[in-house]
Amino acid sequence: MAVRPKFALGDRKIKSAKASPHRKRPLRTATDAGSLADEAYGQLKRKIIRCELPPDLLVTESQLVRESGLGKTPVREALGRLVQEGLVRNIPRHGYEVAPITLGDVQELFGLRLIVEPAAVQLAAGHVDAAELRHLDALCAEGADADDSPDALDRHLQANREFHVTVARATGNRRLAEAIEKLLDESERMLHLSLQFRNRRAEIMHEHKQLVDALVAGDAEASRRIAIDQILAAQRNVVDALLSSPSILSAHVTPLKRLRSRA
Repeated sequence: MAVRPKFALGDRKIKSAKASPHRKRPLRTATDAGSLADEAYGQLKRKIIRCELPPDLLVTESQLVRESGLGKTPVREALGRLVQEGLVRNIPRHGYEVAPITLGDVQELFGLRLIVEPAAVQLAAGHVDAAELRHLDALCAEGADADDSPDALDRHLQANREFHVTVARATGNRRLAEAIEKLLDESERMLHLSLQFRNRRAEIMHEHKQLVDALVAGDAEASRRIAIDQILAAQRNVVDALLSSPSILSAHVTPLKRLRSRA
């Protein structure tokens, strides 16, 4: 049994008994705790983005602790971050709800894309150099014939995101590229859902190649039209996925406005 430290009242020095080597435990540092919280955050966010934790799902903290095996504190911190990002909602006395995807969300995000991306490709037309072109071509081809696993969809969506951001960077406008990157990040969960519903990766590759041709030719108007068609096709696929999913239909999918196409 470990001996309690003895205090010498005369000189107030502390004499401690030597600890048993069998009782030594490594102390968890703040860095370790932060790493676990980051790991829990990454795991949960990935499952939400992939719709493995589907929209409108109600989960408890204890359930997520059991599934992750990372402990209560890291999972609680991760949930706090996801609440701030709007991916989950805290439901007092019930747990956490994975945020639904609404038709209003789709309209807002794709509406913004229809404003900024056609303008970006118009500015980029004629300014894509040979190195950028090779990069875009490689991105176009990536993942077109892959399987429908979550990992394959992840790779495809990362390639698609990099394609659009690369085009935006060719404008020379850093803030514009960052705005498009943020919109694509916010759209990722919707795009996962839509590609699980219908795999249109081969179509996306063809659309990208059309856009590359127009950009290299310096045809700003053709680039603008192609970008609009791409965005509307992606939007239609997301809406079809929402309206065909029983779990989504039981959630909050009431449209804020009638979905409209743009010329």
